[in-house]
Amino acid sequence: MKYSVKAESKAKNEALINVKESNIGFGITPETANTLPNPSELFLGAFSVCILKNVERFSSMMKFEYSHAEIEVTSNLDGQNY
Repeated sequence: MKYSVKAESKAKNEALINVKESNIGFGITPETANTLPNPSELFLGAFSVCILKNVERFSSMMKFEYSHAEIEVTSNLDGQNY
């Protein structure tokens, strides 16, 4: 299976990721920081969706049913080493 995405940015503007028929804007400037997801948030979102996709996939393989699955991922950026 082949995966392909295209990303582009314009100076002092938002950036876009083109995936299939979707254009996903993300913030890379102070002006877009509060309205668009930043690259770290997009990464955490992709990670979360991968986990949820596996819940769906394994529910049929392992023959279990579920009505709702949810994941919350929080990143700690306070400078502490753990």
